[in-house]
Parts: sequence; structure tokens; C-alpha cells
Amino acid sequence: MVREIKIKETSKCALKIEYEPEVDILTVYLRSPETPLRSSNETESGVILNYGEDGKLTSVEILDAHKRYPMGQLAAYSVDELIDLKKASELSSIAPVTLRTQAEKEKLWAIKLGGQWVTTRERLQHYMDSRARKRRVQADR
Repeated sequence: MVREIKIKETSKCALKIEYEPEVDILTVYLRSPETPLRSSNETESGVILNYGEDGKLTSVEILDAHKRYPMGQLAAYSVDELIDLKKASELSSIAPVTLRTQAEKEKLWAIKLGGQWVTTRERLQHYMDSRARKRRVQADR
């Protein structure tokens, strides 16, 4: 009998990009969105850098984002938290080399950023669900 597996919950600390069309703000989180802020600095018109209590950069906000990026591109920026394959391996109990191979074969959605494969929790869950469905079909034969 095959059981469905859900990825483990852990603290969120990886890159997250979010577009909020209601206020037209594109935010790039470099740390958890819940990180308390100490200060902000507008580096150029409509680009705000936010710093945490430790003085490190936590996020970048781009106001009036539709003026800088096409709407289709902004929709694509609304992605779930990006995680590297090591973290994905910890969450799924699947070896990182297996996840990398599946990403290269385009069976697991992933992209290369700075030479490192990354995926999202949601896409990892889809991949795990598809593996479970394949096992069920094979067990039914």
C-alpha cells in the first residue's frame, strides 16, 4: 500500500519573490518576510531597501512595478519560496542527486540560479505527489 507523503514544515528563510497587484509592489525577500525591520532606505525613486535589526538587508521593494516590468513578467515573479535541492532533500527525504537528475530531466520543476538548482516547496510537493501516483498505478497492476 502506498501512502501520500507531505513535505515537512520548516522555518522559511530562502529567497521569495512576491508581486502584489493591488498595491503594485514587487518585493524580493532575502530573509523571512516575518523578519523584524530596523530601517529602510530609498536608494532611487521607488526602490526601497529594508534592513533587519542586525543591520543586514532583508528585502527590496519596487514601487509602481508595472512601470518597470511587463505585467506578464510580474505575474511570473509571484513565486513561492525558492529552496535549494539540499533543503528540498531534507524536506522530501529524497537524495539531492536524485532531485538534480529529475530537474535535469524536467520531471521536477527547478531552475539554476548562480550555478545552483532551486525549486519551490509547491513544485516539490507536486513532484512527490506524482511519484506517489506512479507507485499506486504500479501497485494496482
